[in-house]
Amino acid sequence: MPYEECDDFYKCKACPVTVADKSEGAIPITRDEGDMWYCTSCFYCEDICIDNSPRQYAIDQRRTHEQKTTRMREPLENLKKYGFLFDLNKSIREFRHDYGLPKLPLPELMSFKYLINGIMGELEKDQTKIVFESKPEFLRKEKEEIALFLGCLIPYRVPNYELSARQLLDKLCVKYQDLPFSCCGSIMTESQSEELWLTITAYNLAIAEKYGYKKIVSLCGGCSGNLRRGNQILSDSKEKLKLVNKYLAKVSLVYSGEIIVEHLSEFLLKEEMQSKILALRKQKQMQNLNFLKVATQVPCQVIRPSKYSPSAIHGADLLRNLLTLTSVTTIKYPFETFCCGSSMLQYDEELAYKIAKKRIKSLINHKADALILGCGNCSMNFTVHQSVYSNSYLPTFFFTEILDYALGASNEEINEIVERKRAKK
Repeated sequence: MPYEECDDFYKCKACPVTVADKSEGAIPITRDEGDMWYCTSCFYCEDICIDNSPRQYAIDQRRTHEQKTTRMREPLENLKKYGFLFDLNKSIREFRHDYGLPKLPLPELMSFKYLINGIMGELEKDQTKIVFESKPEFLRKEKEEIALFLGCLIPYRVPNYELSARQLLDKLCVKYQDLPFSCCGSIMTESQSEELWLTITAYNLAIAEKYGYKKIVSLCGGCSGNLRRGNQILSDSKEKLKLVNKYLAKVSLVYSGEIIVEHLSEFLLKEEMQSKILALRKQKQMQNLNFLKVATQVPCQVIRPSKYSPSAIHGADLLRNLLTLTSVTTIKYPFETFCCGSSMLQYDEELAYKIAKKRIKSLINHKADALILGCGNCSMNFTVHQSVYSNSYLPTFFFTEILDYALGASNEEINEIVERKRAKK
C-alpha cells in the first residue's frame, strides 16, 4: 500500500509506533521511509485499510527484501530448534515445577523441523517422510473439554498468568488438556511466507483434531488472533486448505477446518461460565472488591482485525465485562484498545517505552489502583519494563488473577491493595 495509492492517508496516523515516533510506523512504512519491522501487528491499520494495510505492505516488503537477514532467519532457526521462539530449557522447566506448574508436552521437533524445511525448500537429500509419533492417549469425552494453548512466551516468562488461569479453570470444573503444540506461527513466519504461516497454524489445529478436541482456548492474545485468523482463511479457501494438508500429510497429520479458537476471556464470557463464576462467589460469600479501581488493557489481536474477530463488538468492554463479575470498579481511559508496544521491545526499546509510558501516565492521572492485562506480551512492557520508563509504580495483574482472587485464591499484592483501600474508607 504505497503512499500514492492511499485514498485517505491520515486514517492510520493513530498507529502506536507513529504516535511515539513520526519517523516510524504505519505512515513512514507506506512511504518506504520507515523501518519495515517497526510494526506491532496490532491490526489497527488493517481495520481501517481492509484491502492492503500498512501492516500487510510491511510484511510484503520483508518477504521481498529480508529473507537472509538475522531478523528474518534467527526466529526461524529457533522454531526449528525448539518448536518455539524461546528455549524451554532445564532451568525453565525446574522453575515451572517449583512454581506449581505442570510439565508440558513438547512439540515433536523432528516432524516440526521437517515440515518447515519442506516448505522452505531446505530438506536434506536423505530426508524422507517423518511420522508424527505421538498417539492420542485420550479422546474428547465431554462437549466442554478444551485444548489449552499457551504459545511461546507464557510458559517461558509469565508463570503467574498460567497458574491463575489453571486454578480458575479448575474452580469452574472446566476440563482442559495440554497438547504437544508448537509456536502458533506468529508474525515471524507470516513475514517469511503465507504458506509457512498457514501450515504452522494448521499444524497446531490438526494436533487438536488428532487428539479429539473441537476447541482451542489460548491465554495469549497474539496466539488467539493468529490461530483464528489463519483458521478462518483456511475455512474460506478450499485451495489453501488443500495446500497445507499436502504438507501436513508428510508428517502424518490432516486438518479438516473444524476447530474453534477462542481467547480465555472470550471463553469465560459465555453465559454458562459467567453463571458458574457468580454461583461460586455467592456460595463462598467472597469478599467485595468494589474498593479496587482498575483499568484494562485489551489484547489487540483478540478484537482485531474485526473481520476475523467475533469479539470486535466488545472492544474496550471485553475484559471489563468479565471484571464486573467480581464487583471490582473499572474506569475508562483513552488507550484501552491501543497496542501496548511490547512487540517493539526486540527492535527499539526506547520507542516501546514511549508507547507504554503514555498509558501508565494516563492511568496514574486517573488514580487507577492497577492495570488488568489479558496477554503475556503486554506484561513485558507494562510489568517487566515499567520501572525503566516510569518513576511511579502502577501494579499490573492478569484478569485471571483478579477472577481467581475473587473466588478465594490468595494473592498478597492484590490483598495489600484491597486492605489499603478499605482502610481509607
